[in-house]
Amino acid sequence: MKFHRLLFLCPLLLLLGCAAEDHQDLRQWMREEAKGMRGKVSALPEIAAFPVVAYETETLTSPFAPGKIVTLEAVADKTAPDRTRPQQPLEVFPIEDLRVVGVIMAGAVPYALIQTPPPNKPKHVRVGEYMGRSFGKITAITRDGITVLETVKDVNGAWVEQEKLLMVPKEGGR
Repeated sequence: MKFHRLLFLCPLLLLLGCAAEDHQDLRQWMREEAKGMRGKVSALPEIAAFPVVAYETETLTSPFAPGKIVTLEAVADKTAPDRTRPQQPLEVFPIEDLRVVGVIMAGAVPYALIQTPPPNKPKHVRVGEYMGRSFGKITAITRDGITVLETVKDVNGAWVEQEKLLMVPKEGGR
């Protein structure tokens, strides 16, 4: 039991020794050094007031509307595809998923058989019909395949036409 008391009293005596006035010189030095230390905070910049704008609900779009902002230039773009025409069945598929499996010549009118992703059956198309998601219009059908003219936006947002060839697979090939 005496040993426990001794263990308890030793740290207590050490703490009392540190609290003594022995470090007056150190404290005096700290006070002198602190006299020359004065912080300087620069003034905050002046905040410019924004002009007040009246919000007229009859003429302006709601700020919470999820719709896309359409500019007058985009509305007046004459090269844009016709979005008002009815969509044709093959326009729901990306053109990369469509394959030409054959060409049928019915007199002077050529037809192409287009295989869509499973489980769909092949569909027949002719010149002037549309396919693919990029407004692809079939412009020519030959024995070797079909030519599709797609209308896509370029990096500048302008509508451009690009031609794609979908070839009939050769015998034994895919």
